[in-house]
Amino acid sequence: MFTPLEILYIVLAFCVLWISAVVFWLLWQVASIMKRANDTISLVQETLAKMESAIDGIRKKFDSTGAALGAVVHTTGKAVEYLIDKQMNKSASGTKKTSKKKKVVTDDET
Repeated sequence: MFTPLEILYIVLAFCVLWISAVVFWLLWQVASIMKRANDTISLVQETLAKMESAIDGIRKKFDSTGAALGAVVHTTGKAVEYLIDKQMNKSASGTKKTSKKKKVVTDDET
């Protein structure tokens, strides 16, 4: 039949076959995990690029709005200063007019 050496070679051949199958399966699993990780990283990069472009758009809108808002605030400030000066001049001239009025003497005061 088979000699012990031939049986040993047959068993070793099956062992090598199983070991190579396990190594191939592990290599397949590692490659599959790496592909999923690569897909996930690509998705994250795309999402971050979209978020960055959205933030840049928002920043540009705020910058343009800020410039226009600065002009509006400056104009409003000047208008308020003008109104305050006008009111102060009006009240200053009003106090001068009241001091120039003649005091009316009534019979009760004498």
